[in-house]
Amino acid sequence: MEKKTNTKALKAFSQVVREVRKQLHLTQEQLSERCNMHPVFISEIERGIRNPSLDTILKLAEGLEVEPGELINMALGGSSAKQDLKRKVVALISRSKTDDLQRIYNIIRAYIESSDKA
Repeated sequence: MEKKTNTKALKAFSQVVREVRKQLHLTQEQLSERCNMHPVFISEIERGIRNPSLDTILKLAEGLEVEPGELINMALGGSSAKQDLKRKVVALISRSKTDDLQRIYNIIRAYIESSDKA
């Protein structure tokens, strides 16, 4: 039985990986270090040359700080406003210093706790 690759889905997935990586202000080299993959492999995924395995998708999701299902969902056109906001928040947080992260955490926690009481 011949393997058939869905080239449209593969291309969409490759674009999502590139977009999320850029939103996090990561180079392909930095993402490759986070995922323990070769930078050329990351480049090939982003160009739609490589069809990533489930293991690769899991590593990419971890390196990109998103849920694996979210990567797939975005590639299939299911990106939502909530997901877009989460990616933007993660991108901002990833550039923050440790002291700022503690302040951000305290603000978010206080906001959520006050919302829960309302």
